Amino acid sequence: MLKSHEKFHSENGKRLLLIADDELINREILREILQDEYELLFAENGEEALEVVRRCKNVLSLVLLDLKMPVMSGTDAMYAMRDDPELAHIPIIVATADQNAEVESLHLGANDFISKPYPQADVIHARIQRAIELHEDRLIITKTERDELTGLLNREFFYQYAAQFDHHHASTEMDAIVVDINHFRLINERFGTNYGDEVLRCVGNELLSVVREAGGIVCRSEADKFMAYCPHGQDYETMLEKASRGIAGENAEDTQTWLRMGVYESVDKTLETERRFDRARMAADTVRGSFANQIGVYDALLHEKELYSERLIDDFAAAIKEQQFEVYFQPKFDIQSEIPVLVSAEALVRWNHPTLGMVFPGAFIPLFEENGLIQRLDIYIWRATAARIKEWKTRFNLVAPVSVNVSRIDMYDPHLDRILLGILQEYSLSTSELLLEITESAYTQDSAQIIETVSNLRSIGFQVEMDDFGTGYSSLNMLSSLPLDALKLDMQFIRSAFTEGGDTKMIEIIIDIADYLSVPVIAEGVETEEQLNALRDMGCDRVQGYYFSPPVPANEYEKFVAERNEIDVAVSAKLTPSREIIPHNRSLAFEEVTHALSAGFDVVFYVDIESDHYIEFTSQGKPENLQIENSGSNFFKDAWGLLFESIHPDDEMRVGLSTQKNTLLLQLAGHDPFYMTYRIMEDGRSVYHAMKCIKARSNDDHHIVIGISNIDMQIRQALADMNIRTENTGPNAY
Repeated sequence: MLKSHEKFHSENGKRLLLIADDELINREILREILQDEYELLFAENGEEALEVVRRCKNVLSLVLLDLKMPVMSGTDAMYAMRDDPELAHIPIIVATADQNAEVESLHLGANDFISKPYPQADVIHARIQRAIELHEDRLIITKTERDELTGLLNREFFYQYAAQFDHHHASTEMDAIVVDINHFRLINERFGTNYGDEVLRCVGNELLSVVREAGGIVCRSEADKFMAYCPHGQDYETMLEKASRGIAGENAEDTQTWLRMGVYESVDKTLETERRFDRARMAADTVRGSFANQIGVYDALLHEKELYSERLIDDFAAAIKEQQFEVYFQPKFDIQSEIPVLVSAEALVRWNHPTLGMVFPGAFIPLFEENGLIQRLDIYIWRATAARIKEWKTRFNLVAPVSVNVSRIDMYDPHLDRILLGILQEYSLSTSELLLEITESAYTQDSAQIIETVSNLRSIGFQVEMDDFGTGYSSLNMLSSLPLDALKLDMQFIRSAFTEGGDTKMIEIIIDIADYLSVPVIAEGVETEEQLNALRDMGCDRVQGYYFSPPVPANEYEKFVAERNEIDVAVSAKLTPSREIIPHNRSLAFEEVTHALSAGFDVVFYVDIESDHYIEFTSQGKPENLQIENSGSNFFKDAWGLLFESIHPDDEMRVGLSTQKNTLLLQLAGHDPFYMTYRIMEDGRSVYHAMKCIKARSNDDHHIVIGISNIDMQIRQALADMNIRTENTGPNAY
């Protein structure tokens, strides 16, 4: 919406008018009448008038146009203005002695008509003022109705226009359509918001073109989502193909972005307009993340799902009142002890519905998040969990901390700290006994406010775990600045890393970085002894998963508490790491370290830090291929310079500071490895690399080993996977 009327004024504060007339006497008459109230410009023919209009299009309030002029007539000038989208909005009043031209002029697009000889001055003033005010009001309405970025209708007015369309075309079958951009967040992250805005404009323009052609209307409903309302029977594959031109370009393949569409065909017009598009959105969600199938259609199966969701929403209040929601507990074990030790648990929710039976969280958590019910459920779970902690504390004389999930909507409640402290006071608990879990997506989607809230919670004693941590480069990069007390690795990430052909290198990287920052790591979804042993060897602190126990009711979890003779409060409350990062590697000889690094590293350096002499090995990622490639006498000048010669500008300062000799040695002073990711520019494209530095031997302060690898493919795949997980809330989020 326009914030003031100043846009309609010239620099001196008066509205700007153009008078186009070939007769000097007519121009002078109008000057005399209008000059006190308006800033005036003059033209003697249609061609001059068009030049002035184009030059002053952003500040011109009105054109007073004579129809019969030399060079170019006023009629032709009016045609040209109405055919130009940038000029068509400027109001025109026609002035002519031809009384028969009035109707014709109005058909051509004139806003009003003044006859010659001119009427009284107050009539001219009144007509000009009326035309300008109508135009300015229309602009304000347009600003209110339109999305500022794309120029499309906004959602509110789109619904109004759709209702009007139905009123005037009651017998016409209509389809509701939702179009969404998969992985749009990656576009903003990788290419910046300006590029992302341009993509939205392009997609909006393409959609507007194809939807208009189909006789429908279109709007931008929210960030990267569009809605259209079209007569039934369109070729939606062709429509989506044409709309996809908006994301075509040299960056499209790199970002792995594409459009998906949901269609609710032959809508039920007795439904509210918003409800129709909810159905189209449900259809679009069925093809989320699918490249092979990009169009979803609302059908009987989705209709049943919708009815089921409505049933859950309707039954929510009774479920709270009758305590149908039951808290389950999944234990967490410290695996760095010789025997895994129970240190805490996570509270998860199940719904014992009286007629539907056991309802798992994947069916109702996302639903309650969308409908604003989640906070009430969260508080119910927090209170029920606190009651159990107090009961076990009394019965077993043990501190058994439990972590509870905090939804993103909870984080926006200014009274969150008071609510949590009130529950602790009610059950005589401390902040070390009720731990908080917040998803990684909450940190990244509105990081400033979330970080402020988390910092406040930690300042009053709460410990916060980042849940569902993925492998995105941006997340790794943020770790050092985020307020958190533990990282929980996402269970899907763990599973995929240990499947056939999977790669655990990213897990090792995350654990190394977390250890460097003194942040313990908890792995979710651990199901096998192989996974347990591998995670222990990598230095993971704690695990939870079906290997030890699925989520169980309180009476079954009590068995774990009862079996535990002693809980180390310092471990469970402070979440202090109970190990060194790679204790097994401390006594490895140089050759063994080199082989360990060369597994997946392309280049390995063995450096004498006293003399700066070095040997360069290459391996192509395979230890058996390790070969001496080069050697030199000034590593930090020669080899270092070549490695970072084409560093990405955004990484230049960070890498430059981190790789100075004194800084690097300081990082290695505690015998822990130093890890760093960075980007190299290759053929105009940024390529992710990783560097890992370690002392050759625990008792050798003179030599270090450095491994360099290209991790571009893993990082980009991890970004894509993380985004899919963020978009698809898993059934075990609670």
